[in-house]
Amino acid sequence: MSEFLDDEHQLMDEQEFEESKDITEGISINDPINTLALHKMVLVERGTTIQTVIEKFQAEKVACVLVRGEKLYGIFTERDVIMKLAGKGFDYNEEIIDDYMTHSPESLRGRDSIAFALNRMTEGGFRHVPVMDDEGKPVAIVGVLDIVRHLAEFFSADVLNLPPTPLREQKSAEGG
Repeated sequence: MSEFLDDEHQLMDEQEFEESKDITEGISINDPINTLALHKMVLVERGTTIQTVIEKFQAEKVACVLVRGEKLYGIFTERDVIMKLAGKGFDYNEEIIDDYMTHSPESLRGRDSIAFALNRMTEGGFRHVPVMDDEGKPVAIVGVLDIVRHLAEFFSADVLNLPPTPLREQKSAEGG
């Protein structure tokens, strides 16, 4: 019997050590945003037609583009297409991005914390924010989904162990 208890104690000690290891490798909302798996950055020039940008959205599977020249001029998102252009009878081959983009968008630095990024996104109503280097050049885009994925990794046991049939059923993915 004593041998059985010794084995149990050893197993418990091993499991406790493994759990401690997981906790030390955990994430924090104070981690810098450059620890996230960030969105692919797609750049376009000023004067690009809306049609070309929409084709880039589809080909690159992105939800926004950054508009550049010598500096970052703006950001244009799929939300801009829906809110500013859709249903208004515009010829997307004639309309240019400059007239519909968000000029001089707010940006973040890679060393800014995830919490700060969430705060800026929530307060500003942004889904995507450019990440700039120290010279002010765009290096990435952080999106709300990047942060959600990061947090889902931390809570992976809770997320992955959900029952196969959720309480509310959704027939298809949003938007498609």
